[in-house]
Amino acid sequence: MSLELLIIVCVAAIVATALTNRFRLIGPVMLIVAGMVASFAPGAEDAGLPSEVVLTVFLPVLLYWEALSVSLNGMRRALRGIILSATVLVAITSAIIMAAGLAVGLSAGGALLVGACLGPTDATAVAALGKGINRFGRTVLQAESLLNDGTALAIFSIALRIAAGGTGVSATSVTSEFAISIGAGLGIGVVCGAAAVLLWAKWNASRSDAMLSNLIALTVPFTTYFLAEELHGSGVLAVVACGIVYSRYNRNANDSAIRLVGIPFWSVLTYLMNTVLFIMVGLSLPDIVRRLPRQELVRGLVLIPIIYLAMVAARFVGHHAIIFSIRALDRRPQQRERRTNIRGRLVSTVAGFRGAISLAMALSIPGSFGGTAYEERDLVVLITAGVTLLSLVVQGIALPHVVRWANARPTAVQRREAEELDEETRVLAGIMRDIVEELPSMAERVGVEDEDLVNAIRESYERREQRMVQAASEEEFSFFDEDETVLRLECIDFARARVLEARNAGRLDGATASLAITRLDTEGALLAGPIEME
Repeated sequence: MSLELLIIVCVAAIVATALTNRFRLIGPVMLIVAGMVASFAPGAEDAGLPSEVVLTVFLPVLLYWEALSVSLNGMRRALRGIILSATVLVAITSAIIMAAGLAVGLSAGGALLVGACLGPTDATAVAALGKGINRFGRTVLQAESLLNDGTALAIFSIALRIAAGGTGVSATSVTSEFAISIGAGLGIGVVCGAAAVLLWAKWNASRSDAMLSNLIALTVPFTTYFLAEELHGSGVLAVVACGIVYSRYNRNANDSAIRLVGIPFWSVLTYLMNTVLFIMVGLSLPDIVRRLPRQELVRGLVLIPIIYLAMVAARFVGHHAIIFSIRALDRRPQQRERRTNIRGRLVSTVAGFRGAISLAMALSIPGSFGGTAYEERDLVVLITAGVTLLSLVVQGIALPHVVRWANARPTAVQRREAEELDEETRVLAGIMRDIVEELPSMAERVGVEDEDLVNAIRESYERREQRMVQAASEEEFSFFDEDETVLRLECIDFARARVLEARNAGRLDGATASLAITRLDTEGALLAGPIEME
């Protein structure tokens, strides 16, 4: 990437993000549009990412972070439905999209490539645009989005072989390759995750370097992906399995320094990767449009809404087929508590956004096979990008309205979730109560003998316990009441201004002032709550 192109991407990202925040627009769409506009700037003529970079650099990091972030308890409760949605539903969606593509004149390879690219939903898009969905629903959608990429990439590899000429493609070979890819990917991911947990425990037993620890952690998804691909497994599923195992069994969650550095690091890194990916798609589209003959361009623009409707219909029909199959096979009373109504299934359909994963797969399609140009490549990329845009725009606008309509008639799952939130708040309040009870022994263990200090800390935790009991959920909890929080934040702002004033006047050294401001910022973060990174 040239310096000119880097500047263009940065400016496009800044403008798109500013407009998104100012007018509450859909972020990914604005990034693609910004990329399209930026493509006309000098220096952006040859913009593009090598196909291997998209799959081997972007996907491992994006999926690993999502795997670390997903709720494992929520996944376990709906594991059967998640697995079926991540495999059967993707296959159904890809098949219906392929059928629609064949019906309107695409080749078998091109139609299946479009189906594979648009088969998986996108975890990042769900997290960013699905904020109105209840917690359990979001967990299911995010978990499905994580796992369905492996299925889609297995279909994608088969589609590439068909597009290249179709040699050696049969029902037996496809089934065998699919089973090996998934089985090996999951197995290697579990092994790599377990190895990462063990190595991490030994590493941090002797040292605790937050920066170095997170830098080492960055190598985990790449190493896992590489090993899985070398052993003919699904690199995507391996990365997801590794992330889930690591998240579940890593005991270094107690290391606050690693966590406080790591969460912003991974959040910013994945945000930048998603931003670059969407902008690069926008930068590539005008060139693709220019290369396509007029007849092919018109054909592609006509195909976009047709394929989009087929995709949405496939998801809706596939959801019903999976749910009714589960109901027919499982008649246990507890299964009834997990049932969703037609409104909930419609929310799940509308929330099935396509995003960076679909675009990454489309961009990774090579321009030639064995020295022979692949003529449908640009058409497939255009259709995938167009359908992804439609998905983000139409479903992004419709989702809040559909969610409000669905919430007007709560399901058993939603009622149970409200009860669980109350119970979780009581659990957290109980932890505060346990601290109060154990405080004398803690003080004795660390050698603190000041009774006034111990009593002050006890009163602080007692107040926190009371606020937790009064809060409707953990999201509404704050360490101090509203007036005290506002006053404390005002004091911090005043202190920060005075420190800067003293530094500028030469009364404080720059390093001393920087340390003081960092401590004030940390105290302010405790009061203001976690920073929204999405």
